[in-house]
Amino acid sequence: MLRLASRRAAIVLAGSVLAVAGGLVQAQAATTGWRVEAKVAFRGSQTVLVSVAAVSPSDAWAAGFSAKGAGNPLLRTVIRRWTGKTWRPVMLPAKISTAFAKEGTIASQLGAVSAGSVWFFGGLEGGYLRLNGGRWSLGRLPGAGPKSAPVDIHAVDAFSSTDVWAFGERDTLSATQIIAKPYVAHYNGRLWVRVTVPGPASESTAITAVGAVSSGDIWAVEGASTLNGTSTSAATVPVLLHWTASTGWQDAAQQPPLRAGDQLTSAVVEPNGHVWFGGSANNTAKGTTPLTAEWNGISWSVKDLPMHATSVTWQLDAMTPDGAGGIWALARAGVGPKERIWHLRGATWSLVMPALGKRRWVLEGLALVPRTHSVWAVGVVRAGKSGADGLIAVDGPLPR
Repeated sequence: MLRLASRRAAIVLAGSVLAVAGGLVQAQAATTGWRVEAKVAFRGSQTVLVSVAAVSPSDAWAAGFSAKGAGNPLLRTVIRRWTGKTWRPVMLPAKISTAFAKEGTIASQLGAVSAGSVWFFGGLEGGYLRLNGGRWSLGRLPGAGPKSAPVDIHAVDAFSSTDVWAFGERDTLSATQIIAKPYVAHYNGRLWVRVTVPGPASESTAITAVGAVSSGDIWAVEGASTLNGTSTSAATVPVLLHWTASTGWQDAAQQPPLRAGDQLTSAVVEPNGHVWFGGSANNTAKGTTPLTAEWNGISWSVKDLPMHATSVTWQLDAMTPDGAGGIWALARAGVGPKERIWHLRGATWSLVMPALGKRRWVLEGLALVPRTHSVWAVGVVRAGKSGADGLIAVDGPLPR
């Protein structure tokens, strides 16, 4: 059995994969509701798509990784691009592909500015890929490298070709444990600059979620670091940070009424400027229940989602607007590939059962398509008896 882990979710995949050569398998063509749009499969490999970003109805990007072999599998970056008609493979230049593979890439966080300006973060040594005007390049974030502490990027906000933020953690090994510190870097059009944020001196923390109202109004969560999906400091109470051009990064003046053990791991901003964070809260059954914290511009409101308390550890791992005034959210179980999709309409959260087939599936990332009511989702689906393929799903009309 092969266990592949990203910071946002642990996915357990077993055995060999369905013998589909090389590329893309188109799926059913429904027109409404959640459905599978495409699958990504490689012979003898297990494929997971982790992140998705949409620039327009005819331009979107999905990224992840493929693993071949057991024990110490051979990893390679997987990139797909939506053209308005199909999801096409993106081939990197050979030298760049080889160099990025050496970064130990198992996930990619995307930041897309335009059709010709896209960033891919995923190397544990702080490496990233950049598409700039049709030309690919490989770079490294400040404070990272083969001889430095690993840097893991959890969130990206790309506002323009001269204004990109990367958030996550920088891990160092002490005598007895791994200690994480929040990591923030900003690209100003010429170079990346590491940015200092407020934070505790001793606890193992990271930037776990980011929500941007605009390029001049950014919110971030400083919470407990997670390694292989497990909190390293469960008693840490998340702290909200706020950035403006005039103040820089500061602790938010008003903090949500969170409790010890609460975690915030995802974020979304509504068109009306309301900021939502999703995460988890301890429940009476010794598990966790999905939690939301909403900032309406005046005060915070923290609520548990209406879910029966069990011993399973559930949390909201990804959120996006639905284009119609609501919010989609992915709830994942802490152990094993269990998932629920939640939908906010008006003031009510409800569970949705998507038509993604009978085989076990997991979604990892969500992205609203600009100027539409359509949402892309990416993840993984069981293939054959024990394999796994990358999964691309869509809700709403197929973007064109």
